[in-house]
Amino acid sequence: MLYELITQELPYLRRYARAMTGDQEAGDLYVEAMLQEHILKPQPAEAPLPTDRVALFTLLDSMISEPGKLPCTETQLAALKNMSSISRRAMFLTAVEQFDAKSAGRILGISPRMLEDVLAEAENGLMAALATNVLIIEDEPMIAFQLKEIIESLGHNMAARAPTRDAAIEKARDHKPGLILVDIQLADGSSGLDAMDVISEFHQAPCIVITAYPERLLAGRANEPAFLISKPFRAEHVKTVISQALLAAKSI
Repeated sequence: MLYELITQELPYLRRYARAMTGDQEAGDLYVEAMLQEHILKPQPAEAPLPTDRVALFTLLDSMISEPGKLPCTETQLAALKNMSSISRRAMFLTAVEQFDAKSAGRILGISPRMLEDVLAEAENGLMAALATNVLIIEDEPMIAFQLKEIIESLGHNMAARAPTRDAAIEKARDHKPGLILVDIQLADGSSGLDAMDVISEFHQAPCIVITAYPERLLAGRANEPAFLISKPFRAEHVKTVISQALLAAKSI
């Protein structure tokens, strides 16, 4: 039912609109206007009500894509300021809202080929805007080297590598990384998750757990990570999650 669809998607519609306008009040105003215009107001027969998530986001994006239609602030998220409007929207729809390419193209009203170009532009913009120092907590040298190559390909810098819990805590104090990549089981039998817990007491940074033991995160820990990658991993998957984690951190 339409009521259930809107109730389920309302937080995500607000998140999208707030990120695109750079302001909570302005974003919520766009969502309210979209609901008033396309849902609550009687519609002609040729304009059926939305029946799925893609249709709702299409209606909202059509309003956001018209500059000046509703008031916006000048507090645009710094990581998005240097991107074109369509690049910001395409990147957020795919990386944060997790729409596939076909659905994102439908929402934006562009072809698959154009979406590829737009996402490439967005990736280049993000590389500059999100560049940061990264702490890699990993005891296997080859995996640490792979991760180093991945983060450097995104424009980031490996500030340090730590093979144990204690070394990770020390490196975090010294370097104050903007992102932390964490393995669970470390060289001396210590835990990367324990290192995360201690580091969070004196430094806040997004953490991505990259592990061969994802089942260890299903025990209901109080500080379970929001971002998880299983080993063996694909470089493209790691790149996507890194950008998503950094963007989410800058959106808070």
